[in-house]
Amino acid sequence: MKQGRGREGARRARRRAPAAARLAFVARLAFVAFVTFVLLAPLGCRREQGSAGRASASPASAAASSSAAPRPPSPRLTDPRWRLAAGDDPLECARLAEAEGASGLLAALDDGGDVALTALRALPYADDADLALGPLAERARAASGLPLPPLLEALLGIAGRPPRPREPLDPDGARGAAAVLVELSGRRDLPADQRALAISAARALAERGLVDPLRIPADLDPEGSVAGAAGGPAAPRP
Repeated sequence: MKQGRGREGARRARRRAPAAARLAFVARLAFVAFVTFVLLAPLGCRREQGSAGRASASPASAAASSSAAPRPPSPRLTDPRWRLAAGDDPLECARLAEAEGASGLLAALDDGGDVALTALRALPYADDADLALGPLAERARAASGLPLPPLLEALLGIAGRPPRPREPLDPDGARGAAAVLVELSGRRDLPADQRALAISAARALAERGLVDPLRIPADLDPEGSVAGAAGGPAAPRP
């Protein structure tokens, strides 16, 4: 009997051995999978962060490259009216000014180059040119070097126009322009010819009552000049 029970126990033990081995094998697989996940998960996160960083940088790079792209040529360069007004014919400047008005000519200043110079020459011919006094004066205040004389000449051309029997179009802008011109006329770092333009334009606006003529510098006037002493225009205006 004891031997029979012993053989039966041995058979049961043999049957349990494969099951235990399988459980141990599954446990080892689970452990290996867990260790692999722990080791590789940070690497995957870093790769995802790197990809996200590259993806986020791509729009910025594209925006930078698009902002650095050259500006397309202005369509005004091929417009017949603008091409004709680019010459020295005042009649063509007047025609362009009538067609564009002060607002259209001011908008053309952003094109720069020959288009901007043509717009500045045409502005004094615009019927509503007084609207340009304020914007032109602010540009002149911020300008230096070569861009400044054409701005001052345009301001002088507008300020020196004969008065018109109508309400001022932009009195605040005109007063602001007069203040800027007085400021520019007193800047000793500017060449004398540029200061002279600013002084003449300021005196033209002083005749309209937009600025006290005594505030306008007179150091460039000829000695003993009555115009300089009185604050009036030192030279004929165009």
